[in-house]
Amino acid sequence: MHQLNAAIIGMGFIGKLHYDALRRIPGVHIRTLVVHRAEDIPAAREYYDADIVTDSWQEAVADPEIQVIHNCTPNILHDPINEAAIAAGKHIYAEKPMSLTTEGAIEVWKKAEAAGIAHAINYQYRMNAAVLEMRGRIARGDAGRPLYVSGRYLQESVAKATDYTPRRIPETSPARALLDIGVHWADTAGFVMGVPIGKVYARMYTHHPVRTDPATGRKIEVHSDDTTAVMVAFADGTPGSAVFSKCMMGHKNDLSVTVSGDEREYTWNQERCDWLRIGNRGLGNETVYMDKTMALPETAPYLFTPAGHAPGWQDALKNAMTAFYTAVRTGTYQKGAVPYATFADGVMGNRFVDACLASAKRGEWVTL
Repeated sequence: MHQLNAAIIGMGFIGKLHYDALRRIPGVHIRTLVVHRAEDIPAAREYYDADIVTDSWQEAVADPEIQVIHNCTPNILHDPINEAAIAAGKHIYAEKPMSLTTEGAIEVWKKAEAAGIAHAINYQYRMNAAVLEMRGRIARGDAGRPLYVSGRYLQESVAKATDYTPRRIPETSPARALLDIGVHWADTAGFVMGVPIGKVYARMYTHHPVRTDPATGRKIEVHSDDTTAVMVAFADGTPGSAVFSKCMMGHKNDLSVTVSGDEREYTWNQERCDWLRIGNRGLGNETVYMDKTMALPETAPYLFTPAGHAPGWQDALKNAMTAFYTAVRTGTYQKGAVPYATFADGVMGNRFVDACLASAKRGEWVTL
């Protein structure tokens, strides 16, 4: 197995998780870490295992020894870093959003395709083994004809008016719950259905239009959503609905997708991520633990422990990166059929946000 050298640009919360995941993947070497400030370099060099620690993302992108760039930076840096990496011929594993605008996301996607690089956007929830199993069972018809898709993505992080930081609640952002977590539900639901969302009817709610900075007491007007409720229609016509909120007390990271068919109903919940709930009429309902010996062939490679040895959020991230690096190493990304989310899916995420914003403003269905 030949070694692939990676650079992680941005060592905040998500960058640290990329680092942990990459260290679990055979044949991947973390060559460079890019930190935010020069004064962060000594501590990072002491704590992390990497050949180079720098505060220059340009240095990492220009390094001929690096094959893969992980873009874990704030949103405003996604475009310039992705475009520079593409120009340098690097493969890219990027955090969402693809771009600050849908037009920008499309442009980056087109450039990546033209350059012939492998590209991924970190919608990692689809790479939970139970989600892969759910998708496979629905595809082979176990649910029957899908009648309705429902779900939620609920958190509690900004439920109080004093839950404010500029990073958590940017004052200039038109969307927050929708952009931060709603796009994950949209991608996961579209993935298990095998078709994307085609149109939306959305309502957006700002529960705390004035928030208080607990550090300074300053009052801040906020216009982005605390909660978004959306009805959807998938590209095959299947209807559905979901609620996304960051103001629901007691919900830590409650992402759930249900596909109700005319034979069975399948439900997956992120907080019980190794379970599938299967609803039956007349037979009793089932809770199926993920087990390699009973999983579909496409699911089995992402199961490493016996049933009951629950995987977690980090394992889905590792699964996504494993699939990505396998595609890079084998060249299969050039054929297009990959399980992880690509820049094409990132563009769909931008379009989903735009359509929800337009629908909430106009009070009508909007096509993606």
